[in-house]
Amino acid sequence: MKVLVTGAAGFIGSHVSRRLIADGHAVTAFDQAEPTTTRAPWIRGDLRDSEAVDAAVAGNDVVCHVGAIGDVYLAAEQPMLASEVNVTGSAHVAAAAAHHGARVIYASTWEVYGPPTYEPIDEDHPCSPDHPYNITKLAGERMILSAGRLHGISVLALRLGTAYGSGLRPNSVFRLFIDRARRGDPITVQGDGSQSRQFTHASDIARAFSLACESSIGNIALNIVASEPVTIKELADTIVARYPTELTFGPGRPGDVAPALVSAERARDMLGWRAEKPFAEGLGELMDGS
Repeated sequence: MKVLVTGAAGFIGSHVSRRLIADGHAVTAFDQAEPTTTRAPWIRGDLRDSEAVDAAVAGNDVVCHVGAIGDVYLAAEQPMLASEVNVTGSAHVAAAAAHHGARVIYASTWEVYGPPTYEPIDEDHPCSPDHPYNITKLAGERMILSAGRLHGISVLALRLGTAYGSGLRPNSVFRLFIDRARRGDPITVQGDGSQSRQFTHASDIARAFSLACESSIGNIALNIVASEPVTIKELADTIVARYPTELTFGPGRPGDVAPALVSAERARDMLGWRAEKPFAEGLGELMDGS
């Protein structure tokens, strides 16, 4: 199967590309930067360029649309950029897929739900995003799903859990905590540390994309999240136990997404997916890495 991966040079995109290649697919990377962790053919391109996107999609069976402004801090600082890439860029992918008859697998986020009205959150829960990042990710998701309804192409949105694994951005909480602890600098938890996330390893996310490429399921969204909630304090405590340093607490981070328990039962039933990497193992690998 021929698969185009947008954002292939990024954290999740690189994991998805490697998994697809390992599973025997012919992968082409589309990104502004050249991927350094895969040997897939690379097309330099910008999601905001409709002609470049259309040319890249041509000849592919599936588009794994991972490319986005995925940094929540950058999205908050530059909401117009987030809108251009995450919304208009997704509209370009949708139009190109409709033009060429390609299936689209879209990297959405669990954060599209906003504050929970019930838990565990399933895919029928209303979406009430309140941050430039999750607002634009939901808008991009709906651009993709609308192409399925309007143009008859097969599309699937994967609402991903908070991802971690090798290749994380330096400003991720994992990298910040680990790097500071290794240097012996204090770790500061923003808030009381009780906020939790269902951290989902990038290898599990990549496997979900591979399963989605090979599946005929279409025109829905599925939660792709690990089942194990972990608090930020638990994360910090584990790192400090490995690299002893001072653990302090500061003011909460403005705009931080409230914790919520999210269900991935539908992905298990419809896609045959569930998270396999235990959090302790994944975090241990990160701490073992350079």
